[in-house]
Parts: sequence; structure tokens; C-alpha cells
Amino acid sequence: MIVADGGEGRTACAFCDSEKLRLIADFGKVGLAGGFLRPEQFAAEKTYPMRLRYCEDCFGVQITDIVPANVLFTDYFYFSSAIGTLRSHFEAYAEEVTRRFLVAERATVLEFGCNDGVLLRPLADRGIRTVIGVDPATNVVATIDDPRVTVVNDYFTEETARRIRAEHGPVDLVMANNVYAHIPDIQGATRAVTTVLGEEGVFVFEVHDLGKVVNDLQYDMIYHEHLYYYSLISAMAHCERHGLVVFDVKPVPIHAGSLRFHAARKGSRRASAVSQAVTALAAQERAQGFDRFETFAGFAARIEAHRRDLVALLDDLKARGKRIAGYGASGRANTMIQWCGIDGRHLDYMVDDAPAKIGAYTPRSHFEIRPSSALMVPDRPDYVLVFAWSFLDEIKRRNSAYLEGGGRLIVPLPEIGIVGGR
Repeated sequence: MIVADGGEGRTACAFCDSEKLRLIADFGKVGLAGGFLRPEQFAAEKTYPMRLRYCEDCFGVQITDIVPANVLFTDYFYFSSAIGTLRSHFEAYAEEVTRRFLVAERATVLEFGCNDGVLLRPLADRGIRTVIGVDPATNVVATIDDPRVTVVNDYFTEETARRIRAEHGPVDLVMANNVYAHIPDIQGATRAVTTVLGEEGVFVFEVHDLGKVVNDLQYDMIYHEHLYYYSLISAMAHCERHGLVVFDVKPVPIHAGSLRFHAARKGSRRASAVSQAVTALAAQERAQGFDRFETFAGFAARIEAHRRDLVALLDDLKARGKRIAGYGASGRANTMIQWCGIDGRHLDYMVDDAPAKIGAYTPRSHFEIRPSSALMVPDRPDYVLVFAWSFLDEIKRRNSAYLEGGGRLIVPLPEIGIVGGR
């Protein structure tokens, strides 16, 4: 691993060790997307280079500047259960995997990167015999107060996997949701999966869809936590190197477009029946050019244009004396803020629905984070820039009074638009 220090970062592909990496975009030196601060911490805040590259050998799209995991995740601010849309998503997810892959009363399920247990609880509700969650974020897993769940507060490494297998036996279902994009040693994590997975077990991982990133211009998904951006063809190549076969893939709408991959050991029953969905999506990705660098060079040009257009809109509204707040102090917000150069000239403050973030300040831009009730004070903002645009419907429901009172929402992606107002 090479830590981001202003140098070249990682010089070989994280997936296949190839040195045929080409630069897609350089985001400059940025504050950590999840590095929320208090005012007394501003002076000591660190920034890190962030460059997105493409591997010409395995088609892996990746951040090559690595920030130490203990910096990113020890005191983590992202609590999945705070978002109603995510709770509903994981309820349905638990129902699906239990029905498809498990005999509940005999099954062992492990999720690494389990966060606050938003998926573990509905799995336990379905009578899964053994439910194990692995996550290094101490403050987050401390909120899992459920005797049906075994919590391992650690990184998911080969050694962790060996300990779990020794105590609980082979695992029937290993799950990873978004975290499979977070792990610098992705080859080691995949070896950990194969260490703990039973011979006929299934590995299910859900990550953001590279197709959505490129086609819908979702560059706000790019930040240091999200080291990898998976296409099906890159995921298939990675799994194959570790003796796994992607036998099914399912597009899901969460996070404005994700892919749920299903893999099993080569030679297993499930690996012998690759679905039509896999065949069709792999062909589609090749037709769209995900196996060619030129596709990603075009993406870089488009995000440059988006930056110019969004800042021009904010400058115009401010010139007309409008007050503007931001909604959703997330990693996605912090990437867009820093890429576009949004600062106090453009926004007055941020609001968020997660109690843990209230009173903190955004990295580098240092916007105060207030509760969404701030939108209903007498000097409420005229416009709200919705950084959490992938949860737009939920935000509109939560803030119907603001909209009914004439407030307007600026939706930055996939296209810049304005919602509401009278």
C-alpha cells in the first residue's frame, strides 16, 4: 500500500498488479469526504491528493491515492439506519437472500462492513441461526445492541476470516454492501472471503454501478473511501483470479444505481449456471466502451463542464441576493463541493438529517451543519442545493412544508434542475 502523500500514489492496479494505469481525472488535494470537523480542528486539517485511474489490463477504475484506514474509519459519521430509504432497502435485501440461498435455521451469514447493523437485524428477524457482523468503526458497531448478532470489531482480513471459521464453521453467505469499494487490499479481502466461505456458499456484494457513474455523471461518488468503481466486466475478471464465478447480477436503485453481484466458487453448483443477466450486461458494457480508456476520458470532460454550469447557477442566484443552503452533508456532497470550488460565496450553511453530524463542519469548505428544521426558521433559505439528490423523494416528503412555503430545491445531478417554488 502507498499512502497518499502528494507523490504518485499507487502505481500498480489494485486488482491485477498491472502497471498499465492511465489517469482519468485529478481532483487535486482534498479534505477527507467523511472528515467532519469542529472549529478547533480547522487549523490542523489535512488534505490528500485524489486521482482516478483506469487499468488497461483488467478494466478496473480506481483511486490510486490511499489514505490509511484508521484515519478514514475509526471515528466514522455514516450511520445507515438514519436513512429510511436504506432501512427499507435492506429489509427487502434480507428477504431476498434468505429466500434464494439459505435454510434459515441451519445458516451462517457474515457481513463485513456491517455499519450499524441495518442489514444484520432483518437477517436475524428471519431466523438465521448465526448472524455475524464485521466492521472496524468502533463508534458505529457500538450501536448494535442485538443479542442475536455476533459483532467482530475489526478489519475483514484473512486472519479475521480464519478466526471466524474456526469458531463458527464455514459460512453459507458472505455479504459486503458498498464496503467492497473501500478496502485498499482488495485482493486480501477477496482471499478472506474464500477463506471463510463454504464450498457451496455464496458471496453477494453490492457496489455502485460504474455505468451509472459514467452515464449519469455521478462523479460525486468519487472519494477516498470509494477506492473502486465496478463494472461487471472488471468484477468478473477480479473474481476469476480468486477462483470465483459471478453467476448473477442485479441492478438495484439504491444510491442512484448499484449492482448486486452474486459469486460462488468455481466448480460449485451455482457457478455452473451463469444467468442471462450476466451475459447481457457484460455485452452491454463492452458496447458502451468500458473496456476502452477513451470512454473515461470523455467522462472527465463532462464533469469539467458540469462544474462550470453549477457554479454559474450559484453565482447568478447569489448575485440576485438569494440565500442558499446545502442538503446532505455526505461524502458525495464533499466531493462536489471541493471539485466545484463551492464555498461561503455560494452557500450559507448545510443541513442534514443525521443527529451525529449536527454542529460539525464540512471538510475543507467548513460549512456549519444544522438540522433540517433550520429550513423553517424565519430567515429560511430561498434555495436548497440537494447534495443527497439520490434520496430526493424522501427529502421532498420530509420537507414538504418548506416547499409549500415557496422554497426551491436545486438538483445537481444527473442534470442541473430546480424543483418547487411558487
